[in-house]
Amino acid sequence: MSSPDQTRLSLADYAALCALPENADRRLELVDGELVEKRMPSFVPSLIASWLITYLNTYLMQHPLGYVTGEQGGYRLDDHTVLIPDVAYICKERLPTPPEREAPVPPDLAVEILSPSDSKRALRQKAERYLAAGVALVWLVFPQTRQVEVYTPHSDVTELDETGILRGGDLLPNFELAVRTLFAQA
Repeated sequence: MSSPDQTRLSLADYAALCALPENADRRLELVDGELVEKRMPSFVPSLIASWLITYLNTYLMQHPLGYVTGEQGGYRLDDHTVLIPDVAYICKERLPTPPEREAPVPPDLAVEILSPSDSKRALRQKAERYLAAGVALVWLVFPQTRQVEVYTPHSDVTELDETGILRGGDLLPNFELAVRTLFAQA
């Protein structure tokens, strides 16, 4: 009988699989050593992600603290997990130079946007996985209900409706975005 570590893919295995020509257009995550294909987002979640990237980058033009990545930016959470948030932010202090492949560390902010093919439970489990890896702030975005759940390591989940304000906290000082603005183009 083989041990679980013998059947789990390593980061090197993951990198080799991602580098294969047949995987060039696939979004592959490594979750506890298992290769998982992340489905392409549908139009509305992709639109929301694009606008959020715009708002974050506009802020970063005035406050060049770090980098924002979209649905192709992977982050290593541990030796057997690389996730690709829909949107993420990482400060330059933790990642001085952008890597060629995935970041070798977790992001500071991870954003996941519910697509029709996702389940809320799976998204919430992903939020907990991010927090366990040291991510400081997680936003889960729910387009159909126009709500956002905010996760931080040492407090309960905060649920925001369209009247709420997303805040960057210590990561992105003075960054504020009205939730209704996030959904305005969707």
